[in-house]
Amino acid sequence: MGPQVQEKLRYLFRGKGRCFARPEVHSPRARDGNDSPSDTNDTDTDYDTASEGQGYESDEFDRLLTRLQSLEAEEHLVMNADPPDDAASKHWSAECEVQDWLKVRGPNYLRDRRKQAPAPAVMECVKVDVFSFDDGPCTNVANARPESWLNRQRAARTDASASGRDEPWTFVFQFMNPGPPHVSIALYFRPAGRHAGRSLRELLDAEEESPFGRALARFVRGDRKERDARFKMVIALMEAPWALRQTVPRRPVILGKKFALSYHEGDDYFAIDLDLSSSKFAERVYRSLKWCSKHSVEEIVLMIEPHEDDELPEAVLGAARLSKVGDETPRRLPPLTMTRGGGGG
Repeated sequence: MGPQVQEKLRYLFRGKGRCFARPEVHSPRARDGNDSPSDTNDTDTDYDTASEGQGYESDEFDRLLTRLQSLEAEEHLVMNADPPDDAASKHWSAECEVQDWLKVRGPNYLRDRRKQAPAPAVMECVKVDVFSFDDGPCTNVANARPESWLNRQRAARTDASASGRDEPWTFVFQFMNPGPPHVSIALYFRPAGRHAGRSLRELLDAEEESPFGRALARFVRGDRKERDARFKMVIALMEAPWALRQTVPRRPVILGKKFALSYHEGDDYFAIDLDLSSSKFAERVYRSLKWCSKHSVEEIVLMIEPHEDDELPEAVLGAARLSKVGDETPRRLPPLTMTRGGGGG
């Protein structure tokens, strides 16, 4: 139990001008058999001293302890600047089982077609935003909307130029689902491990001689045709209704061959929007099976497909798990003209 929780516990037990007796048998430490003389002499004086001849029942003590421990977890979320109405935080995770099921192109794939288990992802999923819009889809949501995780990070960050370092690079992938309401699911990735906190320039410099570094450089510096031919996604349904399993196979897809992709970039980010409505078949499937999302858990893997020997073996750019995203998950956002104080029109 952290110091903030302990302080709250002491405050509540002193509340309203009185202290409360510490339960002797049913306390967490008594149940574990870890009480010692030092536990009861100095550190727990607030719990051992009773005034007004009345003490808390043991179940009330346990209830308070559980509640205060949950408050500590909630404080951690607040420190990470999630808005209070961000229901999406319960529906995603960076923890994936990708290495248990995914196979990527091996070092000699262009000659022997052999695949292998992947290395850990180069970038880590740091946030997922789920928004809905009544007025239409929102392209480049990460940069366009002040409510996005990226813009909230920018607002909270101190001036990067003062430290002499470039700003951390963020890779954003957005599903733009047809509406109304138009649902946006934006996945944010940042360099992980030894690359944590690096800008795109720093990442490319560090990976200049690696297969992934070459593939990434050619992708971000390439034209639309080059990007459309390389950007790859694999979706693995870990839990899903039968109808959805029949529709979404676990195999890689070059997204630019199936959907309209749009690319957006700035000094500190690179974003790709996938417009689901650009495929009439995919839109029909989405509208028919939208109900399945609330009952599904899927892992999403993003890669840049190697086209040259010096880009092999293939690497995982990033991966994320989405869990049971329902109609109540998105945060509904007003039109931008309203958030900027305009009257529309």
